Amino acid sequence: MHFLRRCSVQNRARRRTCGLPLRPSTAHTSAALCLRKLFDAARRPRGQPRSAVRCPEHPCYGDRRPAQTIADQTARLGGVCAVSLSTVTQSLGLPPAPSLFTGSEWGAPNPDVPLPFFDLPAPPADAAPDPDALYAPPGEELYDYQVDGARFLMEHPVALLGDEMGLGKSIQAIAALRLLIRQGEVARALILCPKTLIFDWYYKLRRWAPDLRAVPIEGPRRRRQWYWRCQAHVHLSGYETWREDLKAGLASPDAYDLVVLDEIQRIKNPGTAIHKAVSQVNAPWRWGLSGTPLENRVEELLAIFAYLKPGLLPSRRGCPVDEIHRRIAPYVLRRRKADVLRHLPPKEHRTVWLDLTPAQRMAYEAAERAAVAAVRQAGSAAAPVVALSLLSKLKQLCNLDPATGASCKMAFLEQELGPLIERGEKVLIFSQYPKVTLEPLLPRLESFGAILFDGSLSDWTRQLIVHHFQHKEMPKVLAMSLKAGGVGITLTRANHVYHLDHWWNPAVAQQAEDRTHRIGQRRTVYVTTLLTRGTVEERIAELVEQKRELFHQVMDPLTDTGESAEEQYLLQRLTRQEILSLFGLH
Repeated sequence: MHFLRRCSVQNRARRRTCGLPLRPSTAHTSAALCLRKLFDAARRPRGQPRSAVRCPEHPCYGDRRPAQTIADQTARLGGVCAVSLSTVTQSLGLPPAPSLFTGSEWGAPNPDVPLPFFDLPAPPADAAPDPDALYAPPGEELYDYQVDGARFLMEHPVALLGDEMGLGKSIQAIAALRLLIRQGEVARALILCPKTLIFDWYYKLRRWAPDLRAVPIEGPRRRRQWYWRCQAHVHLSGYETWREDLKAGLASPDAYDLVVLDEIQRIKNPGTAIHKAVSQVNAPWRWGLSGTPLENRVEELLAIFAYLKPGLLPSRRGCPVDEIHRRIAPYVLRRRKADVLRHLPPKEHRTVWLDLTPAQRMAYEAAERAAVAAVRQAGSAAAPVVALSLLSKLKQLCNLDPATGASCKMAFLEQELGPLIERGEKVLIFSQYPKVTLEPLLPRLESFGAILFDGSLSDWTRQLIVHHFQHKEMPKVLAMSLKAGGVGITLTRANHVYHLDHWWNPAVAQQAEDRTHRIGQRRTVYVTTLLTRGTVEERIAELVEQKRELFHQVMDPLTDTGESAEEQYLLQRLTRQEILSLFGLH
């Protein structure tokens, strides 16, 4: 056993995660690799080829029976054996492996274990008196509208489920998929979603369809190659991963009976590589999910239905909008929270006006004078573009003066957070500018149990933080960027939301608030927007109120929400005079 000497324990940084590990220790990876050799030598029958050790705690293997029992049963399947990683790490004197997200670090699964070994059990007689009835696993229950949505999907091989955010579109899709597989209508399914939502889907599958074998496709290329080969009822992949692996020949577009496209607006542009890659999935069942209203976006509907049901709509715009709606109506189901979740607690909004600190005021006025001079020098044609590019700097100074650290909004938060944390409540804080606002303020927020949740975190770390926020005492506050936390995740443990910035588009703010105002929320959600007097924020608020209907058009939640996206959004909706009026110019 000299190879065991190579096992090493490496501690990884735990920056900005309240002590949560960013990744499982490499010691466990080393242990798993060593155990592959150990069990290969110990249990391989004479004359048999080398076999793989599979870990039941890998996402690909949900079996958690005692290791010896599994080894005895699987040794007969071509010499394949399995072992409980927790038992092994304990015997080697290693720290216990994390109980969550242990999948991608324990070595590659064995793709040759036949799927029949994981046959689905027959439906319990008392659980489904009607053979076609939908039912949830023990301890779970679907809402009536979710049952209706799942039945809609089952009855429509081509469907677009457009329920408002927070109504559980993924749960409805899982319920329908589960029954289709049990009925033999579908054997293998592919779920494509934004990369950040892969593990959210995986854990929903474990909860709502524990009898299905799901494999999340993630990690480096060699690992993904194993995962694609792994027999499973459901493969989970990000759109970009599917595009890359399809091009590399790792994934097969003809291997699936059903495909689910979460946030289907990702294929709204037929000229993109993602649209072309998705279009190669040759599955007879095609479901799209989207919480973004698409009724008035003719170009997007044309691109989406060009894949969902080719030939239903014309390839180019020219068909009247009413005719398009008539054609797609049989395939679209959309419900609003106000219509189907009448028991959902209310959401109360308030706007708090603050005065800049003296240091902030000095820095702000200096920056504003420089901005006005730059706009005047830019000339008539370029002035609106220059003005919008400088607008973000002024908004950032309303949040924080980087030179002195002064922040009237942070001072207000410190007064608010103390009593909330003492009552055991949790809080979400959103900002457009995580690097220049949230990161500098984080040291002052850490005393309240806050951590940063932004795009720099790995998918694994994000899911770990979400799980701890929802089910553990810490963290108590999430300081979030919209791009990382505005779509797809559930944070119902919080019922207080603070916006440090004023969003031009009200729908963007609503997307952020809906992380907590959704199924599972039992308390009133309090939303606070912090604005400063005598600044550009005051003029922005007035302009948004004047043009509320125009600004209420929904921005794609998956596009970049940074400064460049905001500039393009405003250039399309504001006149030159309106932009210059933000700086007191005409």
